Amino acid sequence: MKLIPIQYHKRKYPTGIKPKIAEVAGNFDVYSIKCEMPYSLHTEYSFAARKFDSPLVKKLPTLRNSCKHGIPQLWYNEKWASEFADFITELTAISTPLKIIEIHPPFNDYCPSFSRFIEIYKVFEDKILSLKPDTHFLIENRYGSQYRGGKFLLSSKSDYNELAESIESSSCKLRMILDVPQLFTRHFGPKTKTSNDIVSTFTPLKNCKAYIMGIHLWGKRRNDSGRWVSHSGNLNTYFDGDTSLKKVFLNELVHLFDDSIERYFVPEVNSSDTDLHSIIDDLQSVGFHFV
Repeated sequence: MKLIPIQYHKRKYPTGIKPKIAEVAGNFDVYSIKCEMPYSLHTEYSFAARKFDSPLVKKLPTLRNSCKHGIPQLWYNEKWASEFADFITELTAISTPLKIIEIHPPFNDYCPSFSRFIEIYKVFEDKILSLKPDTHFLIENRYGSQYRGGKFLLSSKSDYNELAESIESSSCKLRMILDVPQLFTRHFGPKTKTSNDIVSTFTPLKNCKAYIMGIHLWGKRRNDSGRWVSHSGNLNTYFDGDTSLKKVFLNELVHLFDDSIERYFVPEVNSSDTDLHSIIDDLQSVGFHFV
């Protein structure tokens, strides 16, 4: 139940927790990166249209042209994967050590299966490892996009087990990272309704938890008009003040990861340090330790 804290934007962790890895944006509209510590590169996530106007992307025609209404079509084919490796290699060439590459899934209208995804992905992994052999690779679940015509391939709880099987059979280095709020939104919409919702979501993941090497966690809160705002607030606001539901969530989360594996922790909290501290206090209260 050990968590490796990752620095997220300018959020400050509580005293005694000092991240040694930072998250750095590496989407297709990023021209360059600057980081003074080892980092995790958070690559393109295909929510909305990109400009594709950086000098680097302009040199990569398959990467630039694989889009629909400007929204990137990730993992479109093997040529795309090769150019994606070129993009990351050049983008990170003059920075401090790259430790983690966090990728995101394709849409299922052009990449309909995990076996096909792994075929494409392997081109990317092999090329990166030939240059940066110590790199770790993580794929995050996604839900919600302006893209039309297909859904993210890795989105639901059953998808995690299917991808784990494909990873195991391929012997690639790819592992998964779990964005908990996105997973819950995929299954229940903006608000988790019952303790059974939580249990039924986490339970199937126990079969593949050895392949889950990190979590994204953040809050939601209602704005003045009553609409939910993501990446804002803490777990108290996320569960709308229902302390019993929050307790079930925390207990199920710690039971899911009750093993000796150290996992990365990415707190995608945009609202305040106070909200981040509240989330960390909740995690520590059920036995998570930050290392």
